[in-house]
Amino acid sequence: MIDERIAERRAAVRDDRRRGRLRRTRRLLLLAVLLVGLVALERSPLVGLEEVEVVGMQRLTASQITEAAELELGTSTLRLGLQAVTERIEALPLVLRASAQRTDPLSVRIEVTEREPVLVASGRGTTRYLDREGIVIDELGPDEPRPSSLAVIALAAAPPAVGEPVVADPALANAHAVWTGLSGSLRAEVVTYRAAGPDELTLELLSGIEVRFGRAERTGEKVRALGAVLDDVGDTPIASIDVRAPQAPVVVGP
Repeated sequence: MIDERIAERRAAVRDDRRRGRLRRTRRLLLLAVLLVGLVALERSPLVGLEEVEVVGMQRLTASQITEAAELELGTSTLRLGLQAVTERIEALPLVLRASAQRTDPLSVRIEVTEREPVLVASGRGTTRYLDREGIVIDELGPDEPRPSSLAVIALAAAPPAVGEPVVADPALANAHAVWTGLSGSLRAEVVTYRAAGPDELTLELLSGIEVRFGRAERTGEKVRALGAVLDDVGDTPIASIDVRAPQAPVVVGP
């Protein structure tokens, strides 16, 4: 009786093992079928990208955005990698930020916010736009008129290439720092920033007065000194104001 029970127990263990192996085999087969199905679906035109909508451009074109995004119609929507798409678009010098999201299983919408030009840098026959953060964002075309609403930073050399920051040129960086530090009303009075070097900056006002400003240091003191002098002289004709030593500004007559 004991031998029979042991034999039965061993047979039951063998059966359990066979059933376990069978279950594992079935799971593996099912997984393999699913993987094959997913691969087939991923390569199927049923999940191919059908539409890319691009909005928010001003200077850029939709084709420039889609080219940077590297999104081609027909690409499987199961492997778009929209975060990488966003990063590629934001690498464009003119793009401040971007977002890419699915609007339906086969369509993607890309929204772009471009950098806005606030200054123009010019030198050696080359003119380029700067944004508020000091990034060179675009170049004026040969037949494109310079916007009269934007002040000019006049450089001795050509401005940095598109995509470069102003720190690539110390004279330009100094002028941009001064522009940043000026109050809104005074900033509106400046038409030209003549940046002869990193230590030499002269502002040309709408009135024709030249302001020797120098380096972008003690900017608040220099701005207050300049404002005080302009208030004092009123309509009296003057040629220039030197605020490099803000505690003792110098006024030169016509």
